[in-house]
Amino acid sequence: MSTRVQSDPDAWIYANSLWRPSSVITGRASLRLHGLPGLAVPAVDVLLPYSFPDRGLLRFHCSPPPGSLIHRVQGGLVSTPAAAALFLGIREDWDPICAALFKGITRPEDIQAARDFLIRHRGAPEMDRTLRYISQMPWSVPELELHELLRKVGITGWRGNMPVLLHPTENGQARARRCHPDAGFEAEKLAVEVNSEQYHSDSESFTANTLRARWFAAEGWTQMPVTPNQLRSRPNDFLADLYSRLHRRHRPPGIPRVRYRPRAPFWF
Repeated sequence: MSTRVQSDPDAWIYANSLWRPSSVITGRASLRLHGLPGLAVPAVDVLLPYSFPDRGLLRFHCSPPPGSLIHRVQGGLVSTPAAAALFLGIREDWDPICAALFKGITRPEDIQAARDFLIRHRGAPEMDRTLRYISQMPWSVPELELHELLRKVGITGWRGNMPVLLHPTENGQARARRCHPDAGFEAEKLAVEVNSEQYHSDSESFTANTLRARWFAAEGWTQMPVTPNQLRSRPNDFLADLYSRLHRRHRPPGIPRVRYRPRAPFWF
């Protein structure tokens, strides 16, 4: 391959379709082809029914998927987004899964259906863990960690990215605006938001966040912001604050003290 394209995943995807037309692209490369063109692909994962040595950016895996989990994209065979998400979940690569959920490229029910087709897969425990982690539609890794923390300590009454219909007044007229708090407690009218600097630090995001806060407040909702660093470094302070805001039926008898680690299962 020309040195000009040796680091280009799209070139390797095309080359693979020529060299091994019966192989199936999966993982990050699959999600890139299915609607995330800007997704970084440090390696192109390829499924084969036999073992084969890696080559360049191509990483071969002896694990052919069933035909129901294969699409044809740009002339090559590509695993469905749901199957690609399970592949990535086995490898604890959560960021592209969250990006695919945010873009609507796949949904938890699609991933569950793909899991049902892979009932005897050797990565079954990791797939089931993936289904747990994405069950509430996390749109970022910090959201995924927040959701798992709430499950870990037994806090109930919340939904991830639940749609909340608000009616702010703009230019003298009431408008319907649908917002999606990272973890919403409808009974308490409490919206927990994980505000990452990656997405909330520029002036446009700051303005949008200020407007959202006014919209929520106007209809009796309370926003509870937390940064990823605060959530990870001081989870017990966060939990104590959240606990004090919840109805008794949503609070466990006692909240255990937890610590964070950057790999699954995150909280211990």
